[in-house]
Amino acid sequence: MILLEGEITEVNTPPNKADLYRELTIWVQETGEHLEMTCSVHDVQKAGFEEGNKITIKIEKKFDVDALAQEFFKPQ
Repeated sequence: MILLEGEITEVNTPPNKADLYRELTIWVQETGEHLEMTCSVHDVQKAGFEEGNKITIKIEKKFDVDALAQEFFKPQ
């Protein structure tokens, strides 16, 4: 699991579907990169996302061990 701290630097309205979505730009200091996400208007309003908000991004990598084992033992 990876935890990244970020700050919302922009909340934009996309040119199409403006009534349904908002684009969030998040600065992640650990990577030195901006992350762009598109969220529903409802989710943005519910969470209260605004420019300047600090957020934590949690990344979990999950994989299917059984599928990996089958690939590993597949004849070549």
